Amino acid sequence: MMAIASDIAVVCLECLPDADERIALRESLSQDHKVVEITDAQVQSFAGNMLALKNNRGEELMIMSSRASDSLTDEQRGAIEEYCRIVASPINTIEDVGGGSARCMIAEIFLDPN
Repeated sequence: MMAIASDIAVVCLECLPDADERIALRESLSQDHKVVEITDAQVQSFAGNMLALKNNRGEELMIMSSRASDSLTDEQRGAIEEYCRIVASPINTIEDVGGGSARCMIAEIFLDPN
């Protein structure tokens, strides 16, 4: 339901049933991130299963499936691309059979690069 990069957060606020929690989450994220809201239907297309990474040149990438990318509106895609380069791959078999998507396929490593 959510992906957070350095300066942008993609989140499905409608997934939170409590209106006060939706407001609190949006306000919290807005303090230091551009907030891009996605819908529950987009979450069902794995748009909430993105993962922000940095390549070896320090470029921020937003990794997602082609299905997730295709579910985004032009406005949402443009907002993400202001902060990250979108990298989308067709992984329909994983999504259809495995039930996961791009984020589930990537192991995150949190080591000091030095």
